[in-house]
Amino acid sequence: MNPKDWIDLLQRLFTWLSERRNPVRQQAARVLATFEAHGVARTEINALLPEALQLSAYQWSNADQLKLALRQAHLDWLNQYFALEEGWLTGQSDSAHQHVFSYKVPERLHQWFQEHRSPEVDLEFKLHLITPDTREIRPDSKGYYALVLEQMDEEHSACRRFYHLTEGGHFEHRPSLIHLLQVLAIAYHHGAIMRRSPLDAASLYQLSHHKGLIPNWLERCRPHPLEADHELWPHFSGHSPWLDELRANAEQGLRRAGLIEVLNSCTPIPNAFPASPTATDCRLPYRADCKEALCPLQISRASCIQCSHRQPHAAGPKRSHAAPVG
Repeated sequence: MNPKDWIDLLQRLFTWLSERRNPVRQQAARVLATFEAHGVARTEINALLPEALQLSAYQWSNADQLKLALRQAHLDWLNQYFALEEGWLTGQSDSAHQHVFSYKVPERLHQWFQEHRSPEVDLEFKLHLITPDTREIRPDSKGYYALVLEQMDEEHSACRRFYHLTEGGHFEHRPSLIHLLQVLAIAYHHGAIMRRSPLDAASLYQLSHHKGLIPNWLERCRPHPLEADHELWPHFSGHSPWLDELRANAEQGLRRAGLIEVLNSCTPIPNAFPASPTATDCRLPYRADCKEALCPLQISRASCIQCSHRQPHAAGPKRSHAAPVG
């Protein structure tokens, strides 16, 4: 290549880099990334939008085309529909999702659930506890964890919204662990499905500090042998003095916040799990208001519709049906 070709190549590269840094283009790129993270392909965006906001398929095809047609009305609609953090789409914030703050004020999360849950919708919420490894939480656990909430749409066909429930939660910070148990108890009371997943430490740090789109981080997670609320139930995780004290501290905080109904729902029906060869692998504690008298495994492989987890029982190690205590 002669010198002129090199100069032309450098000019084109500079122009391309300038376009990539164009704030309007970056805004359009975040709009497309947000749709895709929530499971909406570019060819399906118009089907989701009101007619007044629909664009041609070509305009939705890439950020360079979208930047010419994007309007403030599109941003307002996305912020409302996906409950996005203000400033995410405009590039003013690295956090895409709202934080439901309840650290040392657990009643706020309880109130949030009361205001946002749909009485006619089952399986509306899924709580994700993301940890750096697949071990139980123990006194020597280290590193960050993240708690995020996933809200499904009415038909369970796509995820509508994601929320952060903690920020910078750390296993070596005892108040963070107390808050973790309180969040788990409140989510259990409101019927959330419980999931736990491990994630590499670098990615987990980003998620724990609210960077980027939650579903993109969840895609990187791996399967975990435990459910999110494993440490909440003594008949799963035992009665070590350290864990019993942690549960007692969490209970005291919930009681001070006036969340007696949450504590009651975490107390299962006495003898709800009679010893039975057909029911020894049931993993799900019952809610106090569950209307089923029999362990769901004595009825079918699907859990009782009144149970908060409402998930099929997975084959696994035999479990005792001793009721949780304390």
